Amino acid sequence: MLVQSRSSTPFNKRERSVSPIRSFDIPRFKAAAGALLRYPSSTQIPQQIRTLRQINSTTAACNLPEDLLSKIFLHCAHSCLPKQIVDEDAGWSWITVSFVCFRWRTVALGNSDLWTNVDFSHPKWAAISLQRAKMSPLHITATVNDRNVRYIHRSLQLAHRIQDIHLHASIQRIYPLLQILAHPNPALESLIVDVQIPRSYSDVQTYDSPTFPTSGPPLKNLHYMELRSAPFYLLTSRCTFLTQFHLHDLPLSERPTIRYFLFMIEQLKHLEYLTLDRSFPINLDQSDVRSLEKRITLPKLKLISLVGSAPDIANILGCITLPPSTRLVVHICTLADWAVYSPRLSQSIGSHSWGAFHGLPLETLVLSGHGSGPRHLPDTLITHPDFRQSIRIRAFRADCDGRAAAVDVTINPDESIHDDEPFITTLSAIWKALALSQIRTLALQDVDIVTQKTWHTFLRSISALRTLDITGRAPCGLVWAMLLNARSHRTGGERLLVPLLDDVYLHGVDCSSGGYMVSRTAHVNSHCDFDDSRFLDVLNASLVERRNFGLCLRSLSISRCQYVVQSSIDDARRIVSHFISDIRRLCLVKNEEVRQDSTARYHDRWDFEHPDISHFYRLRTLVEMD
Repeated sequence: MLVQSRSSTPFNKRERSVSPIRSFDIPRFKAAAGALLRYPSSTQIPQQIRTLRQINSTTAACNLPEDLLSKIFLHCAHSCLPKQIVDEDAGWSWITVSFVCFRWRTVALGNSDLWTNVDFSHPKWAAISLQRAKMSPLHITATVNDRNVRYIHRSLQLAHRIQDIHLHASIQRIYPLLQILAHPNPALESLIVDVQIPRSYSDVQTYDSPTFPTSGPPLKNLHYMELRSAPFYLLTSRCTFLTQFHLHDLPLSERPTIRYFLFMIEQLKHLEYLTLDRSFPINLDQSDVRSLEKRITLPKLKLISLVGSAPDIANILGCITLPPSTRLVVHICTLADWAVYSPRLSQSIGSHSWGAFHGLPLETLVLSGHGSGPRHLPDTLITHPDFRQSIRIRAFRADCDGRAAAVDVTINPDESIHDDEPFITTLSAIWKALALSQIRTLALQDVDIVTQKTWHTFLRSISALRTLDITGRAPCGLVWAMLLNARSHRTGGERLLVPLLDDVYLHGVDCSSGGYMVSRTAHVNSHCDFDDSRFLDVLNASLVERRNFGLCLRSLSISRCQYVVQSSIDDARRIVSHFISDIRRLCLVKNEEVRQDSTARYHDRWDFEHPDISHFYRLRTLVEMD
C-alpha cells in the first residue's frame, strides 16, 4: 500500500505531518488496495504508483529491518489498546500502521503475533485481527459497549486461544459476560475485570447470585487476577495456581464473610502478591477474628498490600501468618475509631516479622510528610476545610539495598479528620510495633508536626542510630527532645538518647524556623503555642550539651538551606569536628532577611499580634537559667 496514491509530495515530508491521533482516510486505503488487486504484476502497475513506490523505497522509515519494524508494531499495539480502555471513543487504531507503505504492510501481515492483540474499537478491526492471528494465543483488551459486546462474547468462546483478558465495562455491560468469565479457558494466564459502578447505583444487591456452577478442573495457567468492583465469585476454587491476586473496591453487597474469605485465600498456596484495596470481609471485627480456630498460612507470599481503615487492616493482619521476608504496604485512608483500634493495629503489625528480627533487622527508617493548603483560615485559628496532611513511614532491611521497603505505611486520613491527635497516635502505634533497635539511619522529609514529647518516645526505640538526614521542613520537636534530654541527664534524671549519633545532614531546611510545642490540653500538638527559637540554634545547643558527656558529633553538613545566619555557622564550626556548608548560600546574609537576633520564622506566616497565639523564646530562657 502507498501513502501517496494521490499526491506528488514525497513520503518523508508527509510523514512528519502525520499525528498519532490523526483520523485515517479508510476509503483511500480501500482504493489503494483495489489498485494492487487490479494490477498484480509490476508491469501492470500504473506509472504514478511505480513512482510513489520508488520514492517510498528511498525513505529510511520504509527500509527499516524487519525485526525492528515488528518490535515497533508490537509496541504500537500494546500502547494503543490501554488508551482505548480509558477512552472508548479513540478513533485511532494500531491496525492503521499496516497502511503506511507496501513494506510496512508486508511486515505487519507476516507477523501473526501482532494480530493477537485483538482491537474491539470497531467490529471490522476485531474481525480482521481474529482472522490474521491464526492459531496464536489472543490478548483480549477492550472497553465493553453496545457495539462490541457481541463480538467480545463470541471471542471469549475461543477457549483454546485466549491468553490474557482485560475488560473495562460499566456494571450494565458486564452482566452478559460474567458467566463466561467465571469459566475461563484453560489456557488463560491473566484476567483483569474493571467495572465502573456509579455512585447513584443501589448497593443493596449490586450483582445477582450466580445461577451457574463455578466448580471445575484447576486453571493451571492462570497466575494473575485483578478484580475492580467485580463480583467476588470470579475467584473460584479453580484458581489455586494464582501467584498474584488484586481485589479493589469490592461492593458491600459482594463482600463475603470472614470465614469464606479466608477459606478462599488459603487455597492460593502459590500466592506471592496479595492486594486488598477497600475489599475486606463484611463482618471483619475483633470478636469474629478471635473466634477463628487458627490463622491461615500463605507460605510463598512476598508482598501484601492493604488499603482501608485502621480496624480493617488490623483485623486482617491478625488472621494471616506471613513468612518473615514478606513486605507490607499499607495505606490507612480513614481513622475511624482510632482511639480503640490503635493498640490493635500495633499488636497486629508487631506479631509479624516486622516486630521481631528473624535474622532480617530493619536498618533504615524514612519518614515523609505531606501537607496541602494552609492549615488555618486567614486571621483565625479555625482549620481550613481544604487542609490535608499525610505521613509515610518506610523501613528498609539490611539486605534490600534501598530497592523496596520491608514496611511501607501511609497515613492519609479522610476529610473529617483535621486534628493532629489521631494522626500522631496512629503513627506512634505503628512506630511501637516495629523492631527499630537496629536502625542505623533516620531520614526525615518535611516532618514538622511531631512535637518534643512524641519525639522523646520515638528516639528511645532507635538507640543504635548513627546518621540523621533531614530534608525540607525542620523537625523542631526532635532537636528539642535531644536538648531537654541532655539537660535532664546532667541532673541524673534519665539516660541519653541516641548515644551513637555520628553524622547529621541538612538539605533544603529553613534553619530559622520554629516549631509546635506540647499542648497543655488533651491535644498532641498545639498550634497556639510556638517556640520562637531558631531550629539551627536549638540543634547547636543540643550538640553542646551532648559534648559535655563525651558524645561529640563527627560531622554536620548543611546544603542548600535557607535563612542561616552567620552566628549559627560560627557556633557549628566550634562544636563539630567536620563541618561542611554551602558557602554560596549560607555564609552571608546580605539582604538582612534574617537578623542575628531575630526570632523563628513560620511557613504559614503566623500573625504574631494575634492574642490567642502564645510565643515563647525557650532557648534564651534556658541559657539565662544557667
